[in-house]
This record gives sequence, C-alpha cells and structure tokens, in this order.
Amino acid sequence: MIFQTLDDKETCVASYFQGELHFDQIPEQGSGTWNYHTYLPEKVKFADLWAGDKTIHQVCPEELKADWEASSNRMKAMLKSFYHVGLTIEDFCFYELVPHRFLKQHAELKNRITEYVLRNYPKPENYASIMKTENIIKQVGLQNLKLNPTNVRLQMGTQKGRDLYRKLQAHPTIKYNQFGTRTGRLTTLPNSFPILTLPKKMRGVIEPYRTAFLEFDVVSAEVATLFYLTGRPIPSGDLHEWINKNAFGGKLTRDESKTAFFSWLYDPRKTNDALEKLFSRQEILEKYYFNGRINNPLGRKIEVGEEKALNYLVQSTFNDIFLINIAKLSEKLKEWGLKSNIAFFIHDSVVLDFDVREKDRIDDIVSVLSHFDDYKFDLHMNLGKNYGDMREIK
Repeated sequence: MIFQTLDDKETCVASYFQGELHFDQIPEQGSGTWNYHTYLPEKVKFADLWAGDKTIHQVCPEELKADWEASSNRMKAMLKSFYHVGLTIEDFCFYELVPHRFLKQHAELKNRITEYVLRNYPKPENYASIMKTENIIKQVGLQNLKLNPTNVRLQMGTQKGRDLYRKLQAHPTIKYNQFGTRTGRLTTLPNSFPILTLPKKMRGVIEPYRTAFLEFDVVSAEVATLFYLTGRPIPSGDLHEWINKNAFGGKLTRDESKTAFFSWLYDPRKTNDALEKLFSRQEILEKYYFNGRINNPLGRKIEVGEEKALNYLVQSTFNDIFLINIAKLSEKLKEWGLKSNIAFFIHDSVVLDFDVREKDRIDDIVSVLSHFDDYKFDLHMNLGKNYGDMREIK
C-alpha cells in the first residue's frame, strides 16, 4: 500500500491512503511513501531515497508532469501566503492550514509518482546507510537552535549580523541535504539555518540547551581514509609528521609536507616516487574505479573522470564512514539513556549538546566515533559555552 504523510512533525501524524485523509494514523500495511520520516517503520520503502540526487520533479513520469507542476505551484503559493501573514508551519500542523480537498489531490499525485519510482528505479546498494543518515539529519532538523542573547546583540550592529538574526528567526532549525553533492558531503536546504557556511566570528550566537557544546573532529581525515583504502593500519600520532618522515626524510616543515602531499595526491600529473611507494594511487584506483565510475567500500557509486576519481573516492569514503558513526552514536546516546544529544555536524566534526554530569561517558562516545571496521581514527575534542567559544580539551 502506497501512502503519503501530511506533516514531518511527530506531533502532527496524519496520512493519505486509499483515497482518504487519515488523522493520527499511519497505515499498518503501508509499504512505500515519498518522504522519509523518523516515526515511520524501517519496513517502509522511501522513494526519495531510491531516487537519490534526483528531485520528485525529475523522476515524475511524463504523463503526470503537467498535473504535478500545477499542484506544486499551488502549494508554493500557499506557503508564500502563510509567510506574508506571519504564519510559520513549524507552529502548526500543515494539514490544518491547507484545504483538505487540495491535500487529497496533491497526495494522490505523489502516490502515483512514488509507485512509479519504486517500480522503475533500482534500490541503491548503500540504501541502509542512506536511510541511517537520513534518520539522524531529520532528528537534527526537528531541534530548534538556541540563541545566546548577549552575542546576538553584539552582532546586531552589522548588516550581516541583522541578516543572520532574521535567518534564525525565519529558519531556527538545521535541515541537511545528503544528496546535495556527488560525494555525499552534506549541504543545507534553502529553508535551513546556514550552519555549514556560518562565519566563525558569528558562531557565538548559538548556545547549547544543556551545559556546553562538546565537539569531536577527525584528525587528518583524508590521510586516515587513504590508509583505510589501502588496507593498511593507520599509524598513531600526527599523520602529516609521519608522511614528512617517511616520504621526505623529515626535511620539510609540517605545512610544507602537507602541501606537497595533497598537491601530489589529487593531481594525477604530479609524480613522487616516495609518496607513490607509501600510497599507490594506481593500486587504489584499480581496486575502486571501473569504467568511469567509483565504487567506494560503502557501496556508493559515482560517475567521474579519472582525473578526479581519487579525490571523489577519498571524500565519499570518509563522508560515509563518519555519517555512519554519527548515526551509531545517536542510537547509543538513546540506548545509554543520556540527556546529551547530537546538536549538529559540520563535514568532519560533530557537535553534542552535552550535559557535563555525563562526562564519564566521553570515552564511550569517543570509542563509537573513532572506530570503523578494524580501524581507529584519531579525534580532537573541543568544549564551549557557545559555538563561538570552543576550546580544545584532552
């Protein structure tokens, strides 16, 4: 049975199936829908995840395109009218604001598109990890950001600060998109607070609900991922110093070694016998790159030319590993019965809204985030009363 949900808030459960709207009810026999929601059972197939980076407009069958475009335009007009009269859909159940007759017509079209995608598109090989990532980013998207009043006032003296405040007022949540890049590197949706592009000097406007923000970021993420791809253990200590010692005889500064390494790694035209001996680019590509397509170890497939293949392979592999570990941590925090929760994440770091009374669990948190398969990724930890005042801790 194909069905559609009518709101993404857990307090506004309602659905459309068998030609009718049903409030406070999700069909027990529901087999497929378009949008992923955290409150739906895992047995449900989610067509938007099957479609990957394609939008519902792009996968809509030809015979439905005109009707879907008309319905979508009417929906946009309604949302725009809500904004102009000061209504925010975060404060209401969506189905309370929209005529039910239109909701039924719109949901029926969505049902037909969903059924078409589930019948005609192959299930992604990395569907399980895609669904876990979607779960954690949807959880984060349900949490309103908390403002630090003092730091907000400090920012209000500039135009950028006032623009930021308006964005927080209009979009107080972070809504990630896991299909915004080919490598799976997260972006944010237009109706999201822009956490990924927030200038450092403005980060102080966000503060935790609990004691502090606790941030974990992966040390030398790309280098560590390269070891993972070669199948060799990740050395302990500073990986760029290790490269400097083993490839350049320790004759360069750390920054010089780092620059030389990345220049060689991502430019197929550059050669370096010592680096090639440590990390054979050719062997890695022979293992994961076929017929113009990357097949990374986590099941992600990316069409890309050979000149960018290694770059995309390393980025996508680390991104998938880290997001899988963040999803694991989210499950563990609930399993352990902790009040601390995941506030947000930025590429190679994750930030917890942390209750300091749970500090005895930090080692367990580190263990979840740092281990993948038989590999251990080193982490840095930072702690702060707001996101603009984060300081490294041991």
